[in-house]
Amino acid sequence: MDESGDGEEVGYTFEVEVDEEDWEDIIQMQVNEMSCLAGVEGLQRPGRFTNGRRTSSYLVYPIVAYDDERCPYPLVLGLVLTGLRGGTAIYEIDREELPIGLADYMTELLEFEGMPTSIDWNPTDVFIEAKVATILLPEDVLFARENGWHELMQQVRSGARTTHRLAVEKMGRMALADKKQRNAYKELKKERFDEVGEGS
Repeated sequence: MDESGDGEEVGYTFEVEVDEEDWEDIIQMQVNEMSCLAGVEGLQRPGRFTNGRRTSSYLVYPIVAYDDERCPYPLVLGLVLTGLRGGTAIYEIDREELPIGLADYMTELLEFEGMPTSIDWNPTDVFIEAKVATILLPEDVLFARENGWHELMQQVRSGARTTHRLAVEKMGRMALADKKQRNAYKELKKERFDEVGEGS
């Protein structure tokens, strides 16, 4: 972005600074908001039981983007809603809803790949492919608590950690069948149950 008028490129600046220790709460707030919007828009989880009912699961996997220059805070691009037999539905933001820094970055990524920028490409696909975003699973949360969210996203960017795209796309909720993910899910679920118990 160039607002100086002399052709010198000006970096992206953000008025809001986000402490890394607040990331989990910020992500959770965005997940809550998107879950409500998905419900209002009538998005349903795929699959039905033999009695015709749908699953009553609330399990979602947030798709979180981060770039230290273009988006220096966690942005939930979408939610993967798990259904039956590995099925998933995705609720996601449109390209027009991206912050300016990420919108410009998406254009750069598309140009780099030789893809026309005038087509309405899916932001989650582009940013997961570029390893700017990841599908957040329970073990990622525990890793980030211990090592930091910036470290988590840096490892995704470098390829040292997976984006979980393949596992979630092919297995849906069964992505939690992996022992590390299953144990992390149980730990987070117990925390949530303990918090509810303390609040009553």
